[in-house]
Amino acid sequence: MPMRGELPPVSTRHYAQHPSALENARARIVAALGGGDLQAVAIFCLIGFLLTFNVIVRFPDFGRLVAELAVFP
Repeated sequence: MPMRGELPPVSTRHYAQHPSALENARARIVAALGGGDLQAVAIFCLIGFLLTFNVIVRFPDFGRLVAELAVFP
């Protein structure tokens, strides 16, 4: 397809303008939070925390029991 005119200079193209540092930081934060990797890690950590909390509530003397069993080999 033949060109019908001159291309605009790079400085006048709207897509050639570089975003500011704040816009770059915002875009990176949104990309990191929107990615599935961070969400998977957060869910995995939350499950581990809830399991630990459940064990602590159900067995409050578990640490003492382990310490007593460790005394006798």
